Amino acid sequence: MMRNSEPQSVNSLLNVNTFLTIQEKSRTLYALNNLISKLLPESLSQECRVANYRQGILIVTVSSAGWLTRLRYEQEKLRSFLRQNGLSGLTSIQFKVDPNLNRNKCILHSKDSDLNKRQITQQSAELLMSLAQNCSQKLKSNLIKLAKHATKIDNISTN
Repeated sequence: MMRNSEPQSVNSLLNVNTFLTIQEKSRTLYALNNLISKLLPESLSQECRVANYRQGILIVTVSSAGWLTRLRYEQEKLRSFLRQNGLSGLTSIQFKVDPNLNRNKCILHSKDSDLNKRQITQQSAELLMSLAQNCSQKLKSNLIKLAKHATKIDNISTN
């Protein structure tokens, strides 16, 4: 089956059925991640996370090749555990190295992170305003509110 990789409008992504499907998938992946964390040693569980589960294949990302090797030793134990705990359709587990896994953790736990200093540019604010014109009322108000942050920043920096 071919995946749909064409761009989609925000409105089509935010319809109720699509949103509920995405929400259910997120809950499933979160629950699988928690199951894996309970089984694996703490040091190893901090270095991996569930990325996806489709057609009986569980995809787990790992922060480095070294941790990947360690995780492969746990593969059979992990597969058996998951099958016994509600994932009976699991046929295989694939591991992928994602070096950004560590980088993201460092950013999230950093007190001086640049995430707190991010600003919306005027150009981004204009794009948000134009996007808001074609959205539902609730999404429109949220996009406008977000776009106004850029104008507040501009007003603060000019005063």
